[in-house]
Amino acid sequence: MALGNAIDFVKRVPFDKELKRACDKCVSRGEMLSKLDFNELEFEDALNMQLVKCQTYEQAEVFQQIKLWFLLF
Repeated sequence: MALGNAIDFVKRVPFDKELKRACDKCVSRGEMLSKLDFNELEFEDALNMQLVKCQTYEQAEVFQQIKLWFLLF
């Protein structure tokens, strides 16, 4: 079910300001992953699953920005 949590996160975080603020309050990536109940590999899988569904550059850019935000965390 953790992959499902990661997929839900990847779909929601661009639009859910409350979720993003809650993540920004975490001290580390590990803490954030623990609260969200998935790991880095599941996040990567979820992100890749969404990227292959993109039909425009703009759609893909949203997910690339999520990836960069996550990596900088």
